[in-house]
Order: sequence, then structure tokens, then C-alpha cells
Amino acid sequence: MRILIDAHVFDGKFQGSRTYILGLYSAMIDLKPDWHFFFAAQNINTLEEAFGNHDNVDYLTLPSGNKYRRLLSEFPKLIKQHQIDFTHFQYISPLIKRGKYMVTTHDILFEEPRFAQYFPKKYRFLNGKLFKRSAKKAEILLTVSQYSKDRIQEYYGIPSGKIKVTPNAVTLKDDTINAAATVANKFGCSNFLLYVSRIEPRKNHIALLRAFINLELYQQGLQLVFIGKRDLEYPEMDAYLKEHDGVFSEHLKCLSGISDEDLKNFYAACKVVVYPSLAEGFGIPPLEGAVFGKPVICSSATAMSEFDFFPHHIDPYNQEELEAAIQATLSGTAYPIEDIKRKVQNRYHWERSAEVLIDAIGKEN
Repeated sequence: MRILIDAHVFDGKFQGSRTYILGLYSAMIDLKPDWHFFFAAQNINTLEEAFGNHDNVDYLTLPSGNKYRRLLSEFPKLIKQHQIDFTHFQYISPLIKRGKYMVTTHDILFEEPRFAQYFPKKYRFLNGKLFKRSAKKAEILLTVSQYSKDRIQEYYGIPSGKIKVTPNAVTLKDDTINAAATVANKFGCSNFLLYVSRIEPRKNHIALLRAFINLELYQQGLQLVFIGKRDLEYPEMDAYLKEHDGVFSEHLKCLSGISDEDLKNFYAACKVVVYPSLAEGFGIPPLEGAVFGKPVICSSATAMSEFDFFPHHIDPYNQEELEAAIQATLSGTAYPIEDIKRKVQNRYHWERSAEVLIDAIGKEN
């Protein structure tokens, strides 16, 4: 079996699909030593650092960074040249069909009328057509949660039995040493609440900012740390930050582009992980917080409804519920850290997702 993976996401800014490819195929490389895996990107050094050297792995260079050339000519050429059996794409596959395609559609939140406002019109128009076409043409269609599977069935008319769920899992390991001191010395952060996510309206950062002010957490010497790139305009948050500049100029840290090692230190050093997002196709930071042994306050909306093991599983539209959860957590109320950590590790691991994909390939081949 010869499998080609579109790994161009390793060339650009960090995306969740990068974690997905890394976790899924790191497991598959070990589980199927008799299969050969080809990873294609512009920077193969990045791929080699991520996946390492294996007898059953090759790294292929994509000639250009142009997404249209990549899909229209570069991948069809690689498929023919290396006699590929299956090629795996994220969201969008080439118009030209050569061999068998696997597609992972992580989410289609933009198709839901209630969330359309959070996505640009051009994005909704183009991706609505491309995602649907790619999903329907794929021999193997994957997604990362039951919620996303249900929405794909509903909006794209694809039978449930043709959609396989390969959930994300936690890749980061809690192997930190002196994390609190490192974060304090390097970033000036201590005694803080942590939210890891891109900054955009759908992620609901404004709710956490309001909670910080309403509960006067700054009076308790607490800080708020946002880690994530700003992707879209967020005027409501900007206005609130300006209104309370005296507090947030001193007590809020917004960081992006940090290393995995620094991210692990932030998880290990924080007091609580908060994730009040309004809509997700999966949502991995709450699970990362649990693996790092931290209390987690997590939204119960969309795909995050599956994270029912969190005691503080809140309605992200309910400000009072969020604030009550923060108060309970900071007050030292008993929290089953080890039990939740065990449940996360048992339910979400890459080997299980890899086995789902291996089984699907075996049935389709």
C-alpha cells in the first residue's frame, strides 16, 4: 500500500489540520510498517523534523507554493510518478481524479445559518462548493467528531455510513521542568488563566474578558493569557479592551507564534484552562489542559458537547455560568483532575483513529 499525504500545511502558519496529520500518521507509520507513506510539502526539512526517519517514509518536494498548481498539476503528477494507491487531502481534493482520494473535512460550521456571520462571504461561497465536491468525490471521507459527521450528512447529503470519524488526540506531553519560572522569566506571566485559540468572534474571547472584569480578578493579582493568532476583525473585543485599558494593559497578555515547548510550559504553569468557544468542529485545547492536569472550563456547544466528562461544561452564551465556573475553580473546589486526565487519554488517542483509517483503506482497496 502506497499512500501520499498532502502536507503543505507544514509550510505555513500553524493549523489544527497540521496536528491532525502529525498525530494520525505518526501512529500509522508504526502500525503499518509494510505500507509506504509519502509526505509532500515545499519544506521537507520541516516534515523530517516532525515525522523523523523511517524505512517506510519518503518526503517529496512540492515545486511551488501556489495552491492552484498544487491541486491542478503537482499532485496528479506525484500520484502517477510514485504509483500511489490513496492520496489524503484536507478539505479540498484536486479537480482531476487520479487514483483514490481520502478527504478529511474537519468541520463545515460556515454552512450552518446560525454561524454564517462568523465567516467571510467569499469563504462561505467558495469553500461551500469545494468542500462539498471534494467530500462527495472521495472514496474515503473522514471527519473528527460525531457533530461534524452529522452536519456533513445534513448539509451535503452524504450517507452516515460513508463518513468515518477519526477524532483528534493530544500530541503534547507534560514533560516540562520549572514551567512556572520559565513562563514568568520569558513572558512575564504568573498566576494566570489561559485561553489557547485563534482570536476571532466565534471563539468568544469577549466572554472571558467580561468575566475577568466582573469578578475583579485583577484585584486578586491574576492575569489573563491569550495564545493564538488573530485571524479576523473583532471590533467588540477591541472596544472592550479600550474601555478597560487600565486593567488589561497590565493584566492581559496576547501571544502568538510560540513554540510547542513554550505552549507546554503555559499549560503546566496556568491556574485554569478556559475554552468558551461558540462553535468548533472538535476543540483540542481543553483536552490538552486536562492532560496537563489542569482544571478546565469548557464550552458545551457543537462538537464540544462530546466532552461531557468536564465538571464545568458550560453554555458559552451564559455569562453567569462562565463566571460561576471560574469562581468555583479558583476557590479551590474539589476537581477530579486525575479522573478526567485518564478519561481523555482513554477516549482520544491517535492509535484508535489510525486503526479506523486503516480499516477503511482495507475495505476500499
